[in-house]
Amino acid sequence: MNAYLKFILRHRIFVLCLLVFITCASGYAISKGVIASSAAKLFLGESEGYHRYLQRIKEFGNFEVIAIAFHDDDPLSPQSRRRLEDAVTKIERQPGIERVSSVLSAQRIWSQGETLFVESYANLVEKNPDRAGPLAKMLAEDPVYSGLLISPDGRHNVVVVELALDENRAAESTPGLVNAVLESFTQAGFKTEDLFPVGFVTVMAEVMHQTINSFKRVFPLTLIVLLIAVFIMFRRLWPVAITSAVALTATAWTMGFAVMLDRQISILMAMAPIVILIVSFSDVIHLCSAYLLELEELNDKDEAINKSGVDVGRACLYTSMTTFVGFVSMSFVPTPVFRQMGLVLGFGVAVSLLIAMTLTPILFSYMKRPKAWRDGASVVQKGLDASLRYLSGFSIGKPWIIVAAFTVLTALSVYGISQLHIETDLTKRLREDNIIRISERYFNTHFPGANVLEVYVDLPNEGGVLDPEFFNTVSKFQDRVEALPDVHETISLVNLMEIIHREMNPASGLALPNTRMELSQYLLMFEMSGGEDLSRIIDFERKTMRINVYVKGWGVRGSYEIGEKVNALATEFFKAPAQVESTGIPYLIGQWLAELLAGQRRGILFAFTAIALMMIIGLRSMKAGLWSMIPNAIPLLVLGGYVGLAWENVDSDTLLLAMMAIGIGVDDTIHFLMRLKIESERTGDMTESLKRTFHFSGRAIVITSIILCVGFAPCAISDYLSLRIMGTLMPLTLFVALFADLLLVPALASLRVIRFKKRV
Repeated sequence: MNAYLKFILRHRIFVLCLLVFITCASGYAISKGVIASSAAKLFLGESEGYHRYLQRIKEFGNFEVIAIAFHDDDPLSPQSRRRLEDAVTKIERQPGIERVSSVLSAQRIWSQGETLFVESYANLVEKNPDRAGPLAKMLAEDPVYSGLLISPDGRHNVVVVELALDENRAAESTPGLVNAVLESFTQAGFKTEDLFPVGFVTVMAEVMHQTINSFKRVFPLTLIVLLIAVFIMFRRLWPVAITSAVALTATAWTMGFAVMLDRQISILMAMAPIVILIVSFSDVIHLCSAYLLELEELNDKDEAINKSGVDVGRACLYTSMTTFVGFVSMSFVPTPVFRQMGLVLGFGVAVSLLIAMTLTPILFSYMKRPKAWRDGASVVQKGLDASLRYLSGFSIGKPWIIVAAFTVLTALSVYGISQLHIETDLTKRLREDNIIRISERYFNTHFPGANVLEVYVDLPNEGGVLDPEFFNTVSKFQDRVEALPDVHETISLVNLMEIIHREMNPASGLALPNTRMELSQYLLMFEMSGGEDLSRIIDFERKTMRINVYVKGWGVRGSYEIGEKVNALATEFFKAPAQVESTGIPYLIGQWLAELLAGQRRGILFAFTAIALMMIIGLRSMKAGLWSMIPNAIPLLVLGGYVGLAWENVDSDTLLLAMMAIGIGVDDTIHFLMRLKIESERTGDMTESLKRTFHFSGRAIVITSIILCVGFAPCAISDYLSLRIMGTLMPLTLFVALFADLLLVPALASLRVIRFKKRV
């Protein structure tokens, strides 16, 4: 470190020119990036089930839909039909739209003698205006459409807009699609406030909208807040200038690297600049703090630059390594976008340290010697000095009380963690007053099952589905599935055959045909009579049947758990060679969530193991290194305990926050213990070593912790939960880490649990 500092100061003009060149190159790379990522890349990029699902929907139709609900007391009246026809026509003209379903396309099935008739309710009303009331009642009671396209009371409608299959569709393009659909409604005479959009596509559209808007607001606000906090802590402008220069340069390099890895920047990756901006402030603050303190003891400015750089540089190297490990642990999540984010954030931490250790000493060398830190000390500085003196005295004088208090806190946290229930409900990531949350409540009130689980039953032989015994098995299977909690109803070819059989043979006493010939005839009659959408529930070769299971609620983990229950029931009802598979976007994301949680657990374990090893190497003591992990574990335990006790369901992104907090929270522990090691080797007296450690590192630890908390705080204004918890739970975690470092670590040192020998 000493040789490096001497080199960059000797060649500072060349080094500055090189920094400017790389920063300009990074800016050019950033200009070539675009925010664009498909839902598959965000969630399901490596899922075999997702690729099988794509093959399914190529044949059976896409369930990637935009659903719009609205109130209409008389949906089949001439005025309502004309208005809805106008909206549907406009929607169908939009690019990327495959088909539109509504009450206009709902078909009534009836018979006269031996003739089967299939015709839309809308056409029947147009031909028989005097029967509008009875037909509207029939539509609301129709088992195929009731609760799906029309509410059971007949006063609320749903228009389902199916998107054309495009597995590479950018998730960030979805807001435009949803807006185009909503504009088609308003142009047809619907009021915006009367439209309620739901569905995976609409949720993703709102998530993209909120996240991009939040990023545009949060990034500049974070920078401003950080700079104000630095000025308040130092009461001078030059630390503000240096921290902003280093932070913005590090952010530019990081995002330039991200674009070079992949020109298409995912919305998740767009959060990286905020994180790097905040983290990069830490190293500079420690350098500025150490430089001012060394100037108080040394008369030579160059010596103070070198000594502060060497002493702090070693600790900063270890803090950057541990933060790097924390971020890189995201790579254990089995999704390309998370691996890329872990790599980019790890790179950002590394370049932040490099730029801080390069640019900061050079700028120190060009500056005039600053006045002593405590000259004209502010109320903040005096309060900080008093607080550090109190914490130092309390931790050294009352170590057992501190250890007991942290033991109780840990026990409560472990209990809270035992109450954790992790779920991912994308709609719950939005605020209560968001249109998507309002629409969700509207749907849950009038349409009990809007979340679809798709179940495919495959048979090996052509025409195998048209077996009466198989139909009876499917019917019994559907009854058992409908008995599951949170399942509203199931729809399949069996339901269609029941309706046709009831119309054609009302006196038979059987719910379903009992011969293969009857089933084949019914299918032919339905198609010849103008029946539609048969291809969406059975394939052309009659080897596969699709059963749509309508699930209450929107949680993806809940969808996955129901899908697994359905799979378990399938093993009871269907025997080989029949094969049953549950799938669908919510189910697959729920399955991915289970893998994500497993990956996060592996990542956290890896991070703790790697950081413990680095602490052992850095402190050159296995005992001290292992004990040092206790104050690093406590903040994460408190985080898990708090959300486990305070929240009914904990969003999975909270665990990503924990992975980030591991690397960031350990930094202050490293600075404290590295300084304690230096002072212990110099003095050999633990009490004196602790006091000097509080003097040299305490201020910087408090300042960096406060500034990190302040830096993350603007994220709390976001309407999107994943950003909002960064502004609330991350400061909570960092404050717990701060008190663990300033109370528990010195208490353990006072009890000689952590100790270092005097250098001979």
